[in-house]
Order: sequence, then C-alpha cells, then structure tokens
Amino acid sequence: MKSNVLTKPQDIIITNKNKRVNVPFPCDCINGEFLAYTFLYELQPEETYTSVAEESFSNLTTDVWMQNFNVYRPTNIPDFAMINVTVNCSCGNREVSMDYGLFITYPLKSEDTLESIAKDAKIEAELLQRYNPGVDFSQGSGLVFIPGKGLILDFSMNS
Repeated sequence: MKSNVLTKPQDIIITNKNKRVNVPFPCDCINGEFLAYTFLYELQPEETYTSVAEESFSNLTTDVWMQNFNVYRPTNIPDFAMINVTVNCSCGNREVSMDYGLFITYPLKSEDTLESIAKDAKIEAELLQRYNPGVDFSQGSGLVFIPGKGLILDFSMNS
C-alpha cells in the first residue's frame, strides 16, 4: 500500500484493541469525478478481484470497483499482473467543521455501531454521523469516514 504519504513501515499505525491497522494515504480527485486513491497491486496466483478487495484490502474497495478500474476481465487476469486498487476517501465537509482535516476510510464490520466507532475514535457520535449523513453504522458493510484533527485540507472538492 505504498503512496507518497506511506513511504516506510513505521508510517502504519496499528490499533491493537480492534485489530485494525491505519494506513495513511493521499486523497486525490479521480477523473474529476470523486475522491479516492489508486494503489498498484501485484496480483498473485489464485487471487481474484474479490479476494484482493475483501482480504488484501480489508473491504476498503469492492470487486465491482476493481473491475471498473482495470483492463482485465475478472475471469482473465494474468498472474503477477499489476492491477489498480481504488479506495474511496474524503476531504470532509466545511459545513460540519473546519477543525478536521484528516479522515480515516473505515470499512464497517458486523459488530460496529455508531457509538462503538465514536468511542474508539474518541469523537462525539453526533459529529461522526454528521460527516456520514444517512449512514446506518450497524449495517455490517460499506465505508464510513472518521474525522481526525490534523492538517486542514482544501475543502473545495467535497465528497
């Protein structure tokens, strides 16, 4: 998961309590349409778009996105091919708060709730919900964005 933000293994933040790993990556505008980052990944024998999305990238992307951002059909991917793995991200929303400039792209698990994620992230549940309007945090799948204090980003491209 190398990027211009993640250059050495020490940049990865391990949160042992939830057995989650926070991997920093930049948030770019993809094709002028949405915010995401595309990692290059070398596909190993027996791997598929689905296994890469679910296992190697912990549901940060989907097999549908993998198909959309690669030239190979799902049934005809060569071993050791370099494929694109595009992960959605967020630069926040200035209407919610200008205090947050970093965001964790967080794949929901079945045990997650709004309250449990807010408690683990040490932020108010109401703030978390405002950054993720309409999201059911108990749905067991999908992505949400957890705001963090840090570098204030340019909010001109809200997701």
